[in-house]
Amino acid sequence: MGTLLSRHSVQTRLKSAEGMSLTEFSYQLFQAYDFYHLNQCHDCRIQLGGTDQLGNLMSGHDYIHKVTGREVYGLTVPLVTSSTGDKLGKTGGNAVWLSRDRTSPFELYQYFLRQPDSAVEKYLKLFTFLSLAEVEQVIDLQRQDPGKRPAQKRLAAEVTKLVHGKEGLESAKRCTSALFHSSLQALQQMSDSELQELFREAPFCELLLEPGTTVLEACRRVEAVPHGARGKCQMFVFQMGVHLWKDRMAGCWIPQSLQLAETSSGRAKKSQRRI
Repeated sequence: MGTLLSRHSVQTRLKSAEGMSLTEFSYQLFQAYDFYHLNQCHDCRIQLGGTDQLGNLMSGHDYIHKVTGREVYGLTVPLVTSSTGDKLGKTGGNAVWLSRDRTSPFELYQYFLRQPDSAVEKYLKLFTFLSLAEVEQVIDLQRQDPGKRPAQKRLAAEVTKLVHGKEGLESAKRCTSALFHSSLQALQQMSDSELQELFREAPFCELLLEPGTTVLEACRRVEAVPHGARGKCQMFVFQMGVHLWKDRMAGCWIPQSLQLAETSSGRAKKSQRRI
C-alpha cells in the first residue's frame, strides 16, 4: 500500500480537488496482476504503454519480480496529444479507431486533414513512412502556401492508405468531393456502404414506397419539407431540391426503378429506400 501511495501520479491526484476514486486507485493492482498472468501463461516479459502508464508498469514489474524472481521490463512511449495538450484516446472522447466500423476511411481522412499546422509535421513523422527528407519537402510546400494545406492533405492520404488501403483512400476522396465540393459525379460513383458511412450520424427514415407515391408525399412522410402551403412545397420539389438515394428528382413522381428492386429469381419486390 505504501508503494502505491508513493507514486507521483497517485500523489498528484490525491492532492487535486477531484481526488481519486477507489476504482482508479486499484486499477494499477489489476494491471499488475494482468502482467503477471500474461507472464505466467504466455511468457510475456515486456509491457508497452504510454508515459502515463509508468506507475502501472512499475507495479507489474515489482509484483512479478517479488513473486517469481523473473526479470520483466516495461517500455513507455510519449503520448500523442492534441494541439491543446489533451491526450488522444477513449478517455478524452477523441479516439480514432483503425476499424472501419468505428471510424470510416472518410472520417479518418477528415480527422488528419483538420490537423493544425503546429501538429502536422510531428504527425507526418509519427504516422507515415515518409523519409525525413520527404517530410521536409512537404513542410516547405506548406510554408509557401499554407492556405492549400498540402501537408495536411499528404498526411491524411498517407495514413488513410496505410490503414484502409488504396480503395479506402479513394473512397475517402469521393466522400470528400461529394460533401464539401458538391460533386454530383462523386456522389453518383459512391456505393451504398459509402453513403451509409458518410451520413452515419445524420438522421434518416426508411420507407416502404408504394407504387404511385409522389416525391412530395414521401418528403411529407419523413418531415423533410415544412408543413405549410402546398404550393411552396411543390416549388421546392420542382426546383430539384430533393435527392432520392443518389438521384436528383426533377419531377413530382418517384421513378418506378426506385420503388421496385429485382430479385435473383426475376420477381419484383418493394424495397426500403433512404431519403
